[in-house]
Amino acid sequence: MSDEKIRKLLADLTPAPFIWAPKEHVVIIQTHVEDAGAKADEVLAWVEARGGYLDRTLPVVSTRRGVTNIPKPVGKKYYVVPEQALAA
Repeated sequence: MSDEKIRKLLADLTPAPFIWAPKEHVVIIQTHVEDAGAKADEVLAWVEARGGYLDRTLPVVSTRRGVTNIPKPVGKKYYVVPEQALAA
């Protein structure tokens, strides 16, 4: 996927408003990128080349005290992208 196609794809996706990001950065959920047809590793390389990074939300677990064999949930992965990288 070309740099311009990745930039346009990320710019067209709605940022996640409730996940903290540094000033002048936006958060884009990885599954939304994959659902739009992009490969996660290509997008990550593009994001990192522009000063962004991949992060993960903290999973929320609610169980009773004691031992359980229920697998622990995993947080959602997301890209933290500098806003200037998305500008045309």
